[in-house]
Amino acid sequence: MDEEVCIRAHGILPQQQILIRAVTQDDLGRRWISEAILRADASGVVDLALQTPISGSYRGVSPMGLFWSMRLETQDSSMRMTFAKKDLSPNRVMLEGAIDGRVVASSEIVRNFQTGETQTRDLKIGDDGLANGRTGDVATTIGKLFIPPGRGPHPAVVVLSGTGGGFDVDKAAVLSRHGFATLALAYFGIPPLPIWLHRIPLEYFEAALGWLRAQPEVDAQRISVLGISRGAELALLLGAKFPEIHAVVAYAPSSVAWAAGGRDKATGEIIPSWTWQGSPVPFAPLPLRGFMWRSAVPVAVLRQPVMFRNLFRAGLRNREAIARASIPVERIRGPVLLISGGDDHLWPAAKMSEAIIARLKKHGFAHPVEHLHFPRAGHMLRYPYLPTTSRESGNTYLRGAKFSFGGTPEADAEAQTDCWRRTIAFFKSSL
Repeated sequence: MDEEVCIRAHGILPQQQILIRAVTQDDLGRRWISEAILRADASGVVDLALQTPISGSYRGVSPMGLFWSMRLETQDSSMRMTFAKKDLSPNRVMLEGAIDGRVVASSEIVRNFQTGETQTRDLKIGDDGLANGRTGDVATTIGKLFIPPGRGPHPAVVVLSGTGGGFDVDKAAVLSRHGFATLALAYFGIPPLPIWLHRIPLEYFEAALGWLRAQPEVDAQRISVLGISRGAELALLLGAKFPEIHAVVAYAPSSVAWAAGGRDKATGEIIPSWTWQGSPVPFAPLPLRGFMWRSAVPVAVLRQPVMFRNLFRAGLRNREAIARASIPVERIRGPVLLISGGDDHLWPAAKMSEAIIARLKKHGFAHPVEHLHFPRAGHMLRYPYLPTTSRESGNTYLRGAKFSFGGTPEADAEAQTDCWRRTIAFFKSSL
């Protein structure tokens, strides 16, 4: 999935135009389509790695432009606008070349998420709420371990999803192709885990780390964690809490632990996102009431998407709470890689990344730290060559409203390719 594809058409008349179209389906059965019209050179060849389309779904020279510029064929009533991947079946992309409206060539590309020799193992949770390896009717899979081919033990990466919850199995599978044992770990969003992100005990991750370190194919001295958005916030918290974590990659991170975004109906107290030994991890509250009033007209009347960045910006102005809730990143026992987009509409990840770096410098952090900043990119940075055309999406909790990711398709595509390559290089040099 993360390999660049070489697309050429040959046997065309010199200077003749050809339309190349790419079509695929996501795991919701929705069709995604892109196309480009190109002119053959003097030898009758079209090469997407060398040529700029005359017109089409993307501009400029981009070998993988037909992949990242794919758009949904029809509007999705479920409001999920991003490319959906729910299992690890290969992604099949059909390419067609048409001249004067007639298809003259076609080819199917099968893009695999994992190697054929990759082994998988499930981490299960029982009714007692502790991570364990039990099987049977009472055990539910809450993690999937990908063990790469080759002689172990392998360095390991725990992959944490963001506010969408559930598993990031596709990202973990793709990452495992590069020689890492990867554990896609869910922490809310699937039964019997919490439905939404609130009161998540850090002991849960401590138990999952213990299970991971006990696997014979895993090198217990080379454990790391990767998270995105709220998962990046969690990744930094875990790195600061547990000494067995030796490297952290945080996509669109937070410098503080945030509240869950609601109040307990019984007590009226703000609900924490994370707990440790039964007590809330210190958090910064979110000024939801004022944000909702300010967002009402743009969202309800003008039908504009919600920009949650403004909510978190307001929260960051509460200096006393921010000081109390700042993640003690200086306790992390290994290198840190931060990745942010300058046009992130979900929260100010770039500003919070700089706050993390400032804190590390203040405390004389002994390990390497790097911040990859992409000024025109938004919040939704994943692995490369996925469609990046979705600029907003919906959520059941927003009552029909949409929220904005920020960025542009071109900027996100470029950022995803760069930061993914550098993430792999970071893990290889750090573990």
